[in-house]
Parts: sequence; structure tokens; C-alpha cells
Amino acid sequence: MGMCVLCEEQSKKVHTGKPHESLIKVDDPRIYIGNTPGGFKEQDYLCLTCKSKFSHSTNKNDVRWTLWRG
Repeated sequence: MGMCVLCEEQSKKVHTGKPHESLIKVDDPRIYIGNTPGGFKEQDYLCLTCKSKFSHSTNKNDVRWTLWRG
């Protein structure tokens, strides 16, 4: 099964955007503390429709939304 239309649109949101309505959080967020005050966090999401997996990062140097392939 391929990606649903909502996940195709989500995969294009590299710099901003909220998760679409079929994406649910998976596991606890990963919190990284480094040189910046407060650090950043990453959260994994799973689409209930097509089972695509995404990661969302609050790191200003990362891509906001990453689609996992494979």
C-alpha cells in the first residue's frame, strides 16, 4: 500500500506544519540537551491510514518533518 494523500502533503512540510489528523504519537519524545538553552526534542508519529512513519524535530538546524522509508 502506498502513502495516503495526507502523508504525501505532510512529507513536503520540511520547515513547518502540524501533524495531520491521522498521525498519532508513537513512544515518548526524545529530549536532547546541548549547547542551546532548553535543547530540542524529537517525536515519532505513525499514520493510522497508511502506516507511514514520520519524525518531528524542534531543532532549528534539522528538517522539521522526516518521512521514514524502508
